[in-house]
Amino acid sequence: MASENEMEEAQEELGEMFELPEEETEIEDTEDGGAIVRLEDGEDGPYGESEFYENLALKLAEEQLDQISDELTGQIAKDKEARSKRDEQYEEGIRRTGLGDDAPGGAAFQGASRVVHPLLTEVCVDFSARAIKEIFPAGGPAKDYIFGTPSPDKVAKAQRKTRFLNWQLTQQMPEFRAELEQLLTQVPLGGAQYMKLSWDANKKRPVPLFIGIDDVYLPFAATNFYSAERKTHVQYITEIEYQMRVRSGMYRDVDLPMASMEPDFSKAEKANEKIEGKSSSAYNEDGLRTVFEIYVISDIEEEYGLAPYIVSIDKNTGKVLSIYRNWKEDDETLEEMQWIIEFPFVPWRGAYPIGIIHMIGGLSAAATGALRALLDSAHIANFPGMLKLKGGREGGQSERIDPTEVKEIEGGAFTDDIRKVAMPLPFNQPSETLFRLLGFLVEAGKGVVRTTLDEMSDTNANMPVGTQLARIEQGMMVFSAIHARLHDAMGRTLKVLHRINEMYLEQDEVTDEAGEVLVLRKDFEGPVDVVPVSDPNIFSEAQRFAQVQALAQRAIALPQIYDLRKVEERILNQLRVPNAKELLVPAPEPKELNAVNENVAAALGRPVSAFPAQDHLAHLQVHLDFLTSPVLGSSMLISGSFIPLILNHIKEHIVLWYANHVYETASNAAQSDISQLQKINDVRVKRGFDQLLAAASQRVVSDSAQAFQSIPEIVQQAMQVMQQMQQQMGGGPADPKAEAQMAETQRKAAADQANMQVKQAELQLEQARAQQAAQESQQRQALNMQREMLKQDRLDQRQVRELEVKMVTNREDNETAKQIASMEVLSGEKIGVSTGTGINP
Repeated sequence: MASENEMEEAQEELGEMFELPEEETEIEDTEDGGAIVRLEDGEDGPYGESEFYENLALKLAEEQLDQISDELTGQIAKDKEARSKRDEQYEEGIRRTGLGDDAPGGAAFQGASRVVHPLLTEVCVDFSARAIKEIFPAGGPAKDYIFGTPSPDKVAKAQRKTRFLNWQLTQQMPEFRAELEQLLTQVPLGGAQYMKLSWDANKKRPVPLFIGIDDVYLPFAATNFYSAERKTHVQYITEIEYQMRVRSGMYRDVDLPMASMEPDFSKAEKANEKIEGKSSSAYNEDGLRTVFEIYVISDIEEEYGLAPYIVSIDKNTGKVLSIYRNWKEDDETLEEMQWIIEFPFVPWRGAYPIGIIHMIGGLSAAATGALRALLDSAHIANFPGMLKLKGGREGGQSERIDPTEVKEIEGGAFTDDIRKVAMPLPFNQPSETLFRLLGFLVEAGKGVVRTTLDEMSDTNANMPVGTQLARIEQGMMVFSAIHARLHDAMGRTLKVLHRINEMYLEQDEVTDEAGEVLVLRKDFEGPVDVVPVSDPNIFSEAQRFAQVQALAQRAIALPQIYDLRKVEERILNQLRVPNAKELLVPAPEPKELNAVNENVAAALGRPVSAFPAQDHLAHLQVHLDFLTSPVLGSSMLISGSFIPLILNHIKEHIVLWYANHVYETASNAAQSDISQLQKINDVRVKRGFDQLLAAASQRVVSDSAQAFQSIPEIVQQAMQVMQQMQQQMGGGPADPKAEAQMAETQRKAAADQANMQVKQAELQLEQARAQQAAQESQQRQALNMQREMLKQDRLDQRQVRELEVKMVTNREDNETAKQIASMEVLSGEKIGVSTGTGINP
């Protein structure tokens, strides 16, 4: 068992783990002699109203403001000119929808068809309808997502923020959905559109604004919207809106002349005015003025150097209305805060994504041309023109005849056949080839960005679910990628809204109309634990239904590893069945009852459960008394349903009594609550804790023999009664519920046995793999050792042979040296001969 010192150390570590941080407190005395203690939890007001975020234009000199205006307006003019072709492409896309009755192309004769094929409009409407359903469902677009290890506080905080953001986007900002839908219809045409979120000081809430791509200027060198060094939002605001911004302090009070002429709208905006049925007037009654809101990296302040700012400039006068720092006050990296979110269609090389007009604009124009040609040929064939002879002199004439026109020509004075006077012009009937070409163009256009699955209606009902899912994914592959980009854009939107609430929420508690607390201001401090409710991998109901069908098939095939009730709830939820849970049989929930009521419930076949805090010995006494009574628990009438349930219930009381007594015995020995010791992540404490439980278990097991000495005999008698009843009933259980319970018990036992066999097989396989790996390692080591020994042996042999050669060479050199020396002695002369490198040269 753990020593007292180890237990004391564990208690000290436990105290350090749960020690609360010190907080500054404010104490206020009350009239009744008590006190109110308030904890300091941050700033008094929203930090978005800090002096750091004030309008710098109020402090800078007018000369510096004019210099900033001249520099930025010049850059904006170049940005607009660099992207002018993009505006024309967007304008052409809007015109080619035919909604403004000015689609280009077609014949020029009177009565020629002006119909437009709805290919572009169909793509835009279908795309918007499908996208809005996924990223903005009726309940709201946000769901909670817990970072790290979930805890009750984290979960509650994330759920509050999710509930608040959904309420904010659906109730507090009722215009958000309308702005989002307007944006989504234009995404395919423009290639990208933008959503801006900002804080409105007058409304005391965030406000959304859809920005068309034609009102966003990016520099020529920009390759990405979010990394662009300068982003210009062209705003058209009324005189009233301008005055409200001045009164709220957003703009400085500059004496600007009343705008009399309408602003110079983009070509795309003018094309859209024809669809809306608007016509420009010479006089600007609403006082619309153009304001450039520039998100720019500039060196306006020397102390920060190059930093992100938001600069607003009136176009007509060039006056700077506001300059704001665009980074968090405590951010040393000066990272730019995003307020505008891009919703792209298909990214391309460059800052602007491409749209449907870039991808199938030519096909749409060709389809419109083919359709108009078919209608024109049918019209002409039904109303042909003709040539008519005119009385007078004979002679030829050269005349141009328009379709459906009747025109006189000069002819002979006397003609006895009407067919010699007038001749119908031979116009061709509508061409079958042209009709087939129209169908090909439409299919080719729809195949580029498919938003609907028309062919799914012809699908065989017996098609495998996997095949059906593959067809759905393959058929809408391009749209699935676009949907994933919209999901990411919605995630950025929620992050911006989260930051706006963090900066500007004024109330410590935000409540709804019913007075219920939705969120706390401090909840927005920390990570953004809210994500879009949409799934980037699922983009259609057909895909969801196919997945649910696959889930149902797997649950039927393997019922032992699935919770069939949860599977059914998932299916009903996906089918959008209202109040689906009311249709299912209520799931049994354990309720705490006294011992007598437990006997009554078990006798009636209702499930009963034991709870840790009950007096288990007292409950066991009441159950055993009822069980051993021949007129109650052991009677033929009650025992069939009572005995199986009460035996399992007695087992629960016994094991809970054992667990409680081990806990109490160990806590008394440790003189502390051992449940707290389990939270200490220390090896010594864990070992001491295990030893403490082992000792406590030995004592409790010895005590259980006396506490439960009468139970085995009673249980055996109850089992005999059950066997006798089964024999009298033909070997089957006396009660269907008992039969079901026994079948469930057998199924669980079989499943446990199967799982055990699987685990044993896996363990044997792992052992075999480990043994094989060990053998291979030993073989490799042996081979390496043999290789090293052979290498060393060869090295030794080579050294021995080299030594022998040296010895022989030395010996011969010595002999030669002796002979030369003898000859020199005899001759008395020095001989110029070398003997090599012997030992004694």
